[in-house]
Amino acid sequence: MSADDGRAGRIVEVFSSLQGEGLYLGQRHAFVRLAGCNLACRYCDTSRSAGQSWSLRRLQAELSGVLQRRRHHAVSWTGGEPLLQEAFVTSMMGWVRRQGMKNYLETNGTLPASFQKASRLCDMVAMDIKLPSATGRQLWSRHLEFLRLAPKRTFVKVVLTRRTTKAEWRQVIRLMQEASPVIPLVLQPATARNGEEPARIRDVVLYFRQASALLKDVRLIPQWHPVWGVP
Repeated sequence: MSADDGRAGRIVEVFSSLQGEGLYLGQRHAFVRLAGCNLACRYCDTSRSAGQSWSLRRLQAELSGVLQRRRHHAVSWTGGEPLLQEAFVTSMMGWVRRQGMKNYLETNGTLPASFQKASRLCDMVAMDIKLPSATGRQLWSRHLEFLRLAPKRTFVKVVLTRRTTKAEWRQVIRLMQEASPVIPLVLQPATARNGEEPARIRDVVLYFRQASALLKDVRLIPQWHPVWGVP
């Protein structure tokens, strides 16, 4: 059985928690963390665990238990990069919909072909723009292709570190203008860890003002999990 034939997936953990980032901050979600990522961001706070192989049946049983214990707004598919296991994830997203629940996809926005197959099952999409200063790679064209496929209720998040440059930020604004200036843009100062530092407050304010002058919906929302002390 292959890792992404739709019958099995690599899972790190399944848990219930509050959404700590983005537009749906504070809502209770059931999180499914999938293993594996095609990037290596400097500020990443996720374990590099290879996870364990789970069948569809096992994950459905685990999620059923989580969802029955308390009310959840959505099932959040996170990682790693969930779209690396697109067949497995879309199979599970279909099951989640049949339970009367919503799917929330967290993605780095670099796999548009896989996203095209999964997008019809996504009720909410949180897409990161990954800056070259964080990844060491230029991903602008992939992000643009991805955003052109984005369904309603998609928002874009950019993690801002001390390494973020003004030139990168100008490129973020150009990208958003070309893709759709009405897609919400969230600025998220990085949480200090692994030697990475958040962007200076004066730079964040400058980035916010520049984006707000040209885009319709720009918000500054820090990551709250470290503040709350929850996973």
